Amino acid sequence: MSSVGFFFADQNSPFLVTAVVTLVIAGIEILSVLLGLGLSDLIDDVMPDLDIEGDLDTEMPDAGGGILADAMSWLNVGRVPFLVLLIAFLTLFTVSGYGLQLLVGGALGFYLPALLAAPAALAAALPATRWTSRGLARIVPREETYATGNDDLVGRVATVTLGPVTRRAAGKAKVADRHGNLHFVRVRAASRGERFQTDAEVLLVGYKRSLFEVIAPPGSLSSNQNQDGE
Repeated sequence: MSSVGFFFADQNSPFLVTAVVTLVIAGIEILSVLLGLGLSDLIDDVMPDLDIEGDLDTEMPDAGGGILADAMSWLNVGRVPFLVLLIAFLTLFTVSGYGLQLLVGGALGFYLPALLAAPAALAAALPATRWTSRGLARIVPREETYATGNDDLVGRVATVTLGPVTRRAAGKAKVADRHGNLHFVRVRAASRGERFQTDAEVLLVGYKRSLFEVIAPPGSLSSNQNQDGE
């Protein structure tokens, strides 16, 4: 069987589907970031909150919400954006499935039926996703506004990390809370005509529909918060 025939074989149909879904989700997320829509942030906003405090090298705390919450906690949901975790799982499931079929085909001369190959790939992908997510949590910024509370961040000075930010085009900014913890939030200008480029300082003045509204900060307020963060 040719390489193309292997990828499109009926026995590998679950892995072909997840490969296509992964590419589609990744493409939509990249487009949403370029447009300032923040699809990943919108999904995280509707996800249930989990108690995720603790060191990455330790076990996740008990989520205390039943089997589903325990499973989400085991997979480190909340330590990385959910969409990133989903892409990681789909990728690992696809790679595990095709890898398994290559091994079986090479050793036995035939491929496993999809009904047998898919559960085997799932069994391999779940623990791999758990450990991959722990690594991703160290390098991928996670939306953390729920931990402190959106209202607690209003009045803080942030720095735009993805701009330009206008009334129509949302962007990203990083802001430190009163404890010095860093948060990555979605922002848009509070008024028409305002425009903030990447690295510009902005003042968070309100929170509506998963977005912080921002204005140019008074010079004195910016200086004071910079000193607090040192």
